Amino acid sequence: MEQSTTVLDLEFGMSQLSGNKKLLFTLLGKFTEEYRSTDSQLQTFVANGDFNEAYSLVHTLKGVTGNLGLFALHHASKPVESSFRNDKRMPDEYANFIALLDETIATVDSLRQQSSEQQTSAPLANSAAAEQAKKQLLAALKASEFISQDRLDEWLDALALPDAKRTAIMDAVDELDYEEAITELEK
Repeated sequence: MEQSTTVLDLEFGMSQLSGNKKLLFTLLGKFTEEYRSTDSQLQTFVANGDFNEAYSLVHTLKGVTGNLGLFALHHASKPVESSFRNDKRMPDEYANFIALLDETIATVDSLRQQSSEQQTSAPLANSAAAEQAKKQLLAALKASEFISQDRLDEWLDALALPDAKRTAIMDAVDELDYEEAITELEK
């Protein structure tokens, strides 16, 4: 899957922090606290004609999301940042940007909720990784994106599917029969 369509890439985020999952979850929590009110902040900046502050906020958000593996929001922030900086206006992509910001925060909140409910790290990693892997795999299949064998293996490993189901999905993807792969995955 292209990084730009990935809401949260835990593997990338952990790689940025030398595999320190606790630190990643701490930083993700700080991200949601810091950027939960972004829409109202940006609306205020625009209403006051303060496009430099709007640009600065989105520029910082873009950097943070890129480092934490929040790729869809990182990608979506680029035209918004550019519009504030260069055009000094509310960007056409603003509604989509805010919707993706809300989705990203909800995804992080859900993952952090699972973390607090499950004190042991192995079940948390398995259930959160499985949920994220299924979501990413479905998105890639529905978008008819090319899926590398390594990436497919990572997603299927995280899902821990029975061998027969795993093989059926792999065969369908190999044959570019994404509809069949979706059907198998959603059974």
